[in-house]
Amino acid sequence: MVKILVTNDDGIHSKGIKAAVEALQGLGDVYVVAPMFQRSASGRAMTIHRPLRAKRVKMEGTKAAYALDGMPVDCVIFAMARFGKFDLAISGINLGENMSTEITVSGTASAAIEAATQEIPSIAISLEVSREKHKLGEGDEIEFSAAKYFLKKVATAVLENGLPKGVDMLNVNVPCDANEKTEIAFTRLAKRMYKPSIEERIDPKGNPYYWIVGTQCPKEELEPGTDMYAVKVERKVSVTPINIDMTAKVDLDELRRALKL
Repeated sequence: MVKILVTNDDGIHSKGIKAAVEALQGLGDVYVVAPMFQRSASGRAMTIHRPLRAKRVKMEGTKAAYALDGMPVDCVIFAMARFGKFDLAISGINLGENMSTEITVSGTASAAIEAATQEIPSIAISLEVSREKHKLGEGDEIEFSAAKYFLKKVATAVLENGLPKGVDMLNVNVPCDANEKTEIAFTRLAKRMYKPSIEERIDPKGNPYYWIVGTQCPKEELEPGTDMYAVKVERKVSVTPINIDMTAKVDLDELRRALKL
């Protein structure tokens, strides 16, 4: 029987992970291991300085489900140690889009990347949200029907056909106004999604504290063919192939000559 792992970075209580489980029904045995708490923007962080705690939870549509007090990457490692090799790993459905080279910051994408390093075909899937407050919530007001439709469509294709050589995972982003007739665009990563900065505030005792904040790159700066252009301008579902070998495709002898080393 096909074994499918589902994880996320929004936490075990997110409606997005429950939507993912629902979308995958009939494709195989579904196992869930997800963080106990919100872990957005955790990247490939791993818990190595303290023990991990795991709690088995009831989740309809799964063979087994665990909440882990660690990071998304920890969840993948725990799942493989507990249940063995999987045929497919799904990370999501995330609340808020994960696009551009900044996917390396995303706990959602990083969990899929971790699974890919274990030679498991992987899909990270995120749903654009129309209001900023929804990105760190549990998704109570979010409609997941389109994201579920595209997750099942892509997951079925990967299970039936596998990923092409040189592709380790797929990063999928679904516009908030998508429906079953929305087109799919195969894209490359945009350079940046946000322009980050630091906002200084003052606490009641007069001491400064700081928030990392960011403004999204304006639409006029987006390049055609990128994931951000597809979602933000064309209103299409973006599917971006990811290779975890980040070695630059250059002639190494030419590099040596250029650096004079």
